[in-house]
Amino acid sequence: MKSKTCLFPLLLILLLISTGTKAQKRSNSLDSLSRALVRDGFESVGIHREKNDVYLFYENRHYRWEIDGLSKILRIASSTLSDSTILHVVPMHYEVPVTVITTGVLDYKKRIDEPTGEYHQDNLVHTELNSDDLNSIRKILKFQNRAFGKIDLFFLPGYGLTLGNEDKPVKLKFSISPILQTSLWKGSLLSFQIMIPLYNELSQKDESKVRLETAMLNQLFRLPKDVFIYGSAGIFAFPNKISSDIIYQRYGIAADVRKYFFNGRICTGFSAGYTGMMYIGEGYFNYIPNDNKFNYTFFGEYREPKFDFTTRVTAGKFLYDDTAVRVDISRQFRELAIGLFVIKSTLHSAGETGTVGGFNVIIPIAPKKGLKPSKFRVNLSRYFNWEFRERTIDPLATTYRTNRDWNETFRNLNPDFVNKQLHLP
Repeated sequence: MKSKTCLFPLLLILLLISTGTKAQKRSNSLDSLSRALVRDGFESVGIHREKNDVYLFYENRHYRWEIDGLSKILRIASSTLSDSTILHVVPMHYEVPVTVITTGVLDYKKRIDEPTGEYHQDNLVHTELNSDDLNSIRKILKFQNRAFGKIDLFFLPGYGLTLGNEDKPVKLKFSISPILQTSLWKGSLLSFQIMIPLYNELSQKDESKVRLETAMLNQLFRLPKDVFIYGSAGIFAFPNKISSDIIYQRYGIAADVRKYFFNGRICTGFSAGYTGMMYIGEGYFNYIPNDNKFNYTFFGEYREPKFDFTTRVTAGKFLYDDTAVRVDISRQFRELAIGLFVIKSTLHSAGETGTVGGFNVIIPIAPKKGLKPSKFRVNLSRYFNWEFRERTIDPLATTYRTNRDWNETFRNLNPDFVNKQLHLP
């Protein structure tokens, strides 16, 4: 009887040791995974385990295309975690969650070499825009290799084109823009852009001078129910300068509020800004009084998932006090995007109608894999955005650009797009 009594505590001790050993092995595997991701160049890496579920948060500034970064994350994680693990991967934009990709590690290993598309069609991966359920997990994470305080210097090529002049049928301009940017806290981005002209045939004011183009502090907030707010303050500039008589820099504040429906397929929202006119000349910031303006637009967008085809309608009061409607259609081919647009505006000159059309393109330009993020990193800008209008006499439906970084990230992490592109080599 005494021997049986002594045996029970011994079994209990062995059970506790065994349980502790398994827990330690799981903890070691997560630590190993975190170190491997940081070595590969990922930032703000945070990992949390709940039974068989592992939640992996990360940020990518190393791979040009977000899909390449996500594929690398899945390969590293599947080689480290046990086959029974359900993996939830959360890409972030300056530590703001963008979307959630869920898959079983064993399923991923079995199907990783199958043809494109079959992985998703067998329901072995699911991408969800809504990340509300993960807020409590994100708050307790201790992120490794955080991006805050690191400085990036990007070089963005610039290009301008004018057709149809009587004196010269084609006129060109080329420039390069160094962009210095850093993040100071969650969701923030501080950036400065300098314009350096390289070649200019266009008769545009100050186009041959080196100048400060933009200086902005941007802040992204994610609210429940897939609502995003993007605020900006500073000096803004138009994407394309229109004529030599137009001062195209403004200072002020702006905000974009958008709500996504049906897992990112439909988006509605509005943007607004309060700005004043300014220009930089002879080493001074020149303020033009009595030109403060409040502008606003409302927009709606639908993305067709099968062909990655997007239709967007924007209407409102624009920078030159014109009321206008703009319709954009575009299609995304992996990283490349091509679009057409038409604008109907109340602004027009004598003999000219308030209607104009054109096209735009987004082209990848940086190497597929940049330098690993460090305290200071130099690289080309990831993408080149360019828009061509058939007529530029009037600045119809003119806007300023404040959120290039955010648009690039979300365009490439759209849930339907991720599901389709995940297994491309």
